[in-house]
Amino acid sequence: MRDLFIIVKKELTELLRDKKTIINSIVLPTLLIPILMFGGIKVSQMIQESNQQKKVKIGLVNAPADFVKLVEKDTLNQITNYTKTEVFKTLIDDGTIGSALVFPENWQTQMDSLSTANVQVFRNGTKDNINGRVSKLIENYSAKLKEQRIAILQIPTEKMVPLVQNFVEVGEQKELIGKRIGGFIPYIFILTMWGGCLLAAIDLVTGEKERKTIETTLSLPISKFSVLMGKAIVASLLGFIPALLNLTGLIIGLNFIDDIPDTFKVALTEMLNPQSIIMILLLLIPFSLFLAGLIISLVAGASTFKEAQSKASPIIILIIIPLVMALMPGIEFTWATVFIPVLNIGLGVKEIMAGTINIGMYAAMLLSLLAFAVTAIYFSYRKFSDENAILS
Repeated sequence: MRDLFIIVKKELTELLRDKKTIINSIVLPTLLIPILMFGGIKVSQMIQESNQQKKVKIGLVNAPADFVKLVEKDTLNQITNYTKTEVFKTLIDDGTIGSALVFPENWQTQMDSLSTANVQVFRNGTKDNINGRVSKLIENYSAKLKEQRIAILQIPTEKMVPLVQNFVEVGEQKELIGKRIGGFIPYIFILTMWGGCLLAAIDLVTGEKERKTIETTLSLPISKFSVLMGKAIVASLLGFIPALLNLTGLIIGLNFIDDIPDTFKVALTEMLNPQSIIMILLLLIPFSLFLAGLIISLVAGASTFKEAQSKASPIIILIIIPLVMALMPGIEFTWATVFIPVLNIGLGVKEIMAGTINIGMYAAMLLSLLAFAVTAIYFSYRKFSDENAILS
């Protein structure tokens, strides 16, 4: 244990001498989440306000006068009237107009006979802001026509409403929000951990080879396993600490950013209670060791920093894919997914934040992560014990 402590102290001292390590591993993770939260909210608000105030050109064919007046009152008030159906695809693609509505020539006749008319809407499906505003405008106009017909037919309004849905929400708001946003939290933690473990592991193994100091470390009267474990612990710390600081930054952001709705803020505060935080951190500890051991086993034979990065970087794909799967509807935290690394963390954190985690499944997930960490350390030790690879 004393030998292990010596190695950990040595490696931490060397890493923390570098100002870039302190900035990347401590300063940025603490500030990243509040900046992203505050910046994201502000940018979203600015874009929404800009989109609502922006005037959009709309093309109309055979449009009735009352609809034209409705458009003129809206910000979609730059109207271009056409006497026939033009090549609207070209006009929309080149930005001449944002959308076009073609009413039938016998519109008034159909309305007088209380028939159903077809209105063609030419649009580009990728322009969500314009399409949403046009759809809302048509819905308002349709509702107005419906009221006129009800008045003409002298039908009581309540008779036109056969049923009303009254939703009785049995789930707590904490559960609803936790299930919806909980899957994004592991994204932040795990990708941050990956970056910290990757840089630290490469520097502690391949970096020492480049600096010609690995021989000095291995010549110490300390077992190779202690040397490896010291490096793995330090690499995992450089992954775990940024994740912990990310969590701290999230809590800070919730307390100091005023633009978050109060109900949402209260629900998030309830989700990030001491018990939930401890349960999440307990998952991240073995996972950080797993990442450190995996990366060391991959880069142990690399002779340059660039070669080490090329060997380890593709593994990020195996991390991102399960995280994406955890966000997909229909994939739940079950005994079938509890033993799949990364995916189990993504699904498990959702359950923890929602307050619906099964303790037995949580324990099984934690044990599986410990098993993966031990396996990764074992393979990294085998690679680290190969002098031809480590001293090449």
